[in-house]
Amino acid sequence: MTRQTTAPQTTALRSSPGLAQSLSRSLYRSLSRRGCHLALLGLAGAACGPALAQDKYPSKVIKVIVPFPAGTAPDVMARFWGERLGKALGQGVIIDNKPGASTIVGTQQFVAAPADGYTLLYTASGTVAINPYVYKKLPYQTSDLVPVIQTLSIPLVISVAASSPYKTLGDLIKDAKERPNQVSYASYGVATAPHVSMAYFANSANITLNHVPYKDGGLNDIVGGQVGTAFSPIADVLQFIRTGRVRALAVSSQQRLESLPQVPTVAETFPGFEGDSWHGVFALKGTPQAIIDQVSSISQKIVASDEYRKYLASMGLVPIGGSPETFATVLQADSKRWMAVVKNNNISLD
Repeated sequence: MTRQTTAPQTTALRSSPGLAQSLSRSLYRSLSRRGCHLALLGLAGAACGPALAQDKYPSKVIKVIVPFPAGTAPDVMARFWGERLGKALGQGVIIDNKPGASTIVGTQQFVAAPADGYTLLYTASGTVAINPYVYKKLPYQTSDLVPVIQTLSIPLVISVAASSPYKTLGDLIKDAKERPNQVSYASYGVATAPHVSMAYFANSANITLNHVPYKDGGLNDIVGGQVGTAFSPIADVLQFIRTGRVRALAVSSQQRLESLPQVPTVAETFPGFEGDSWHGVFALKGTPQAIIDQVSSISQKIVASDEYRKYLASMGLVPIGGSPETFATVLQADSKRWMAVVKNNNISLD
């Protein structure tokens, strides 16, 4: 927290010989009580003004809480971004991994920090767009999280084994309609992005699928054909697609991806569909706007850099950027979408 030091009047007097002399004991006694108070207020204010001024941000190390384990995609991307933020600010940026309870543990620690810009949150969409609707009670309010920048988007891919009879998204839908609740799909667990995105797709297609949650996402069982399909994050499945072990049927983004230009979007079959996840940076409510704007401005330059874009392209991720206001609009749209999906499918973690 930026330390504000209000110097006592005696300290101010000691630091200014002229001031001390002008307020000598004899002069103090000669002033009326009211006049003395006014003199003290005016002189002490002038003396203490520099001490009250805030240090230029940042004057110390910035901590970025990542509510995911080390080595996961949010952790890796937070470190990439954080290193460059630190260089631009001329100050250290440390990543503090606080995983647990669907990002609740780390987010709770974040909202308990001072709103001074020295603790930021780097997280994924579920923290603000899914958790509030699958938990009856959270130890944080989404209104406590102030959007700074959406760093990237994570398209999801509906994929099947290379040996699967499903050649197109239409084939999958047709079979699922003929065999309700018999076509299985894997995910990272209840209320994760792959789960709610597949539920959204099933609602759009008017089909019923059998959810099989895995701790690791179940990709190996998809490759082996033990599970029918999955709506997997592109970074997980891209290399399997490129090596021919998995067939991509559709992507969750509104437009086709540069990394998979031959793969149609779900929106081509169901207009308006969008199921991407994302990463973003948040400050705490009450953080000075100047600090939010400073971090956002630098982050926008990082996201727009060739280095960042090439790094993301290798994993199929999509750089986003934009202003805090643009990010806030995304949050509103995502929250509305996932709230409806959670309600329509009775998804709960309580």
